[in-house]
Amino acid sequence: MYVCVEMNELNVHTGPVQPGSKTAPHAEAELIHRLYDAVIDNSLWPEMISELIEHIERTSDPASDSAQEGAPAAAPTDYRGLVMHFERAMRLSENMVGLQERNATLGGVLDSLAVGLCVYDHAGERIYANRSARECGLDRPRLAGPDEEAGLLSAPSAGQLPSLAQVDGARVALISAAALGHASLPLNAAVLAVALPDLSAQSFQDMQRIHYLSATETGLLTALYRTRNLRAAAKDCDITYESARTYLKRIYLKTGCTDQSSLLLLVERNPLSAIEHRPQHEDTANPARRALLLEDGRNLEYFEVGPADGRLLLHFDALTGVALDVLGAAHRYRPHLEALGLRIVVPCRPGTFGSHYRAMSGLSQFTNDLRQLMDHLGAARATVLSQSFGSCSALAFAASAPDRVQQVLLCAPSYPRHEPANWRNMDLFYIIGGVIGRRAPALLKGIVPYLMRSVMQNTAKYLQRHIARSRCPADVAVLSNPLLQRRIPEVLALRMALGTDGVVQEHLLNAHGWDFDLQAVTMPVHIIQGELDNVSDPEGSRKLQAALPDGHYHAFAELGQYLLFTEWPWILEACACDDPAAIIDRAREQAGAAGRIAAS
Repeated sequence: MYVCVEMNELNVHTGPVQPGSKTAPHAEAELIHRLYDAVIDNSLWPEMISELIEHIERTSDPASDSAQEGAPAAAPTDYRGLVMHFERAMRLSENMVGLQERNATLGGVLDSLAVGLCVYDHAGERIYANRSARECGLDRPRLAGPDEEAGLLSAPSAGQLPSLAQVDGARVALISAAALGHASLPLNAAVLAVALPDLSAQSFQDMQRIHYLSATETGLLTALYRTRNLRAAAKDCDITYESARTYLKRIYLKTGCTDQSSLLLLVERNPLSAIEHRPQHEDTANPARRALLLEDGRNLEYFEVGPADGRLLLHFDALTGVALDVLGAAHRYRPHLEALGLRIVVPCRPGTFGSHYRAMSGLSQFTNDLRQLMDHLGAARATVLSQSFGSCSALAFAASAPDRVQQVLLCAPSYPRHEPANWRNMDLFYIIGGVIGRRAPALLKGIVPYLMRSVMQNTAKYLQRHIARSRCPADVAVLSNPLLQRRIPEVLALRMALGTDGVVQEHLLNAHGWDFDLQAVTMPVHIIQGELDNVSDPEGSRKLQAALPDGHYHAFAELGQYLLFTEWPWILEACACDDPAAIIDRAREQAGAAGRIAAS
């Protein structure tokens, strides 16, 4: 899609101009052009939005009350032209994303089918193949012409009836698009190649479940389908022919069939046979996902890994939720947790994952849900662990329920009362929550859902930009991991499964929902901070430590934002003991020794 905006259509309006800055018409026109560039490449939205805020600050009246130090600049009425273009660009972007999501959904559905499907154009060139077609070898690059070798699939003529061919043992039907009559096919689609799947054991298990067949009846049905002869099927099942006839009558009774032909046709036409069944990973087949029905009827989802009688560790994850990936890699942590006697529970905040949404005006309003969760788990007290933006909810719970929290460990915490001078060089999520969330909270409802989708669709580009800005080799190694590139969009999709209201509310509350006093956090709080962090500014973490009654700051010179990704073994060990400082100090000494060895 190409978006062209003529200069005379920009309808630019400006406010006062700061001395030494670009002229307002030129600066605003340049911003608007960049705005429409972001429509085409939605990964540019974070920088574009931060520039929008900077532009408003630069051109606002320095004498106005809104421009005073510490207060966000307000947009005057003569910014209506800019706002109009911003809203128009958002609509264009949403339309484009909608088309992308619709195509992705359609592609996912077609890839889930066991039926192989290929589409060829009028020149015989392949224009689409689903996963089953690729796996069975049906996705030939092109169809054979009339004078080419017979080994290739040959295109049927427009009036020709569908033909059958064999491709690597698979039965393939070649169908002319013209023969389908009024079917809604694209104009460039000339031939469809369709390969029906061989029935798998799963197909007969589906028949057993649907029609309540016994194991013996299912075995006989499977053998009858394969041999097409009842005597041969009885022999394969090691039963007498008379017994086979008795079982077959029972199958007829349960399925409603009256003869073998209709029974075998029922098997072949079972719709579930068209779905591709694939082996599942242990953590997919037996996920750590749990649910609790709260007193007000809402559902609270939480993830749990570790021994049921272990010491409770409540983990408040960051927005991406992959620092401790208990959903996708529980097997990685389980042996360590068993050895430590530690039980990780990750509560999902309202409106995220499977937790029902509830409007909240402050972070501490989540506390009652957490109390109910701990009562359900039979835990009187817990250690609290957080990563990045999860620290806001962790501190709110510690302040409002000090009787339920023994100690707190904050990894690379977020402290919204501190804004670093170099925020433009920070991570995407910091710009959203730490800058836009504080200065222009009304924009979050429109911006956050779109930017989340942008990260999901452009994960590699997002990570590459973050890598380019990082000054921490350890963070670069984490962000370069292909597994992280795969897991971020997967977890974000799960986080927004019930909609985007919960994610928007998280950003808003992290910036403006601190409805608690840090002086109420009376238990020990250990801040584990990488000094090379470009998301959670170390200076902000030091300010947070100074504001806590019993705060302890532990700096790691060679680490950054993603220290929990790599340092989780000793961090979990610190969570499992009554003296976390000893474990943290030991890890810091070891890290320092390793750094000195590397330097030498």
